Amino acid sequence: MRRLVDRLRTGALLLVVTVAGCHEKVELTAPPPPLRPEAEPVQTGPSGSARKDCDTTDPDHELKAIPFDERSIPEGQRLTDDAKSKLATARSPDVARSTYEQNVTEAVDELITALRADPYNVQATYALAETYAKIGRTQCSLNMLQRILQMRAHPSKKFEADSAIDRLLGRKQALDPDFLEMRRDERFRALIMKMCEGTNDPNCVYGAQTSGRER
Repeated sequence: MRRLVDRLRTGALLLVVTVAGCHEKVELTAPPPPLRPEAEPVQTGPSGSARKDCDTTDPDHELKAIPFDERSIPEGQRLTDDAKSKLATARSPDVARSTYEQNVTEAVDELITALRADPYNVQATYALAETYAKIGRTQCSLNMLQRILQMRAHPSKKFEADSAIDRLLGRKQALDPDFLEMRRDERFRALIMKMCEGTNDPNCVYGAQTSGRER
């Protein structure tokens, strides 16, 4: 997969370099920390509880930012769209268990690859957070949500990041059900409080509560 990304990045370079001049003065956040672990088969039952989770990321020790002309933005978006389509199929109530596991595993792999191509893809970051939450990788999901919070500080990503956070917190819409189990986790609640900082919305913290409002 890395070879595929390298080939596509070379082709995409010619496309994005023509508009790079418009972004020369935009300071980007650092790319996400290394996305660990790599995609693994989605397991069910007792064996699934032993699945390795991610290490906690340190926002103060991020990698260097990736220049605009080194990102493969079209490829990152294509992979994201394909992954989201597979996740939608996996959520179908009539889908076979084997198909569900295959689609989720492939979607995680594609989302990780999408973020290697373009670490600033908010849609891929949020979709990966949702999927990790759904399969019980809480810290992996928290790492992705923390990444969205980091990107919100930059004007070019603020709208997308705010939209993702609104969905997470259930602002003007239903709470995202994929995070239902995580809402009982103190780490998740602490992260939501950070997302609420600086807002005048009294409903912001509802996303951190385990009450009837979630259902």
